[in-house]
Amino acid sequence: MATITFCPQQPWALPPDKLRVDRAAARAERDTYEAGFRHKRIARLPADCPPWVLGQELGWTVRSPITATLTPLDDTDFGVPDEENVPDVARRAQRTQMWKHGRAWIATADTTWLRLHDYRTPQGWESMFLPNGAGTVEWRLGWSARIPDQRFLMIMPPPTPNPHLDVPVGIIAARTLNAMNGPGGISIAVRPTAPVTLHRGDPLARIVLLHPETLRATATHTQHGEAS
Repeated sequence: MATITFCPQQPWALPPDKLRVDRAAARAERDTYEAGFRHKRIARLPADCPPWVLGQELGWTVRSPITATLTPLDDTDFGVPDEENVPDVARRAQRTQMWKHGRAWIATADTTWLRLHDYRTPQGWESMFLPNGAGTVEWRLGWSARIPDQRFLMIMPPPTPNPHLDVPVGIIAARTLNAMNGPGGISIAVRPTAPVTLHRGDPLARIVLLHPETLRATATHTQHGEAS
């Protein structure tokens, strides 16, 4: 059996947890309506549907480690020739905050929440949120994960997505994931599409462990009525 190991790198981290459907509570509610109410009923109980339960309990829930209000980013990508000054170029682009990204820069308008949540490390203060372009940020979660070699970790929205926060689906190979053991731990990409407040402990994303055969699977098609 494959195992995933979570390790908090920061005291404020909330390592992922396994979601469990409370079947007993769901059935108790259904039985209460039938026993004590004239018309109110639950005709179909999702908790009695194995495919639904497996879908809900798949993987682990990633939770917000802080309470924060995120707003959409007004960002732009630009390059700075050697003879030019970075702040001057940013001012021409009407941006106030600059973030190095490879050989280029990402500049944003004044966005307080990007730097409001810098956290302490032995090497100094680190940014929890790093602009990643196209309105997304990398959110450092303060915990690391280790998975078996040749496995993959898929990051996806939670079962009930937040309508104002996009979580792009991504897949990380074991070699990359197991190297994310610095003070910031693993990070996931998010994109606020409207002002959104997340409280500490709110579901942020879901992660699922993948076997390599999942990525190598192929499909065939048959004619109607033809045996497969």
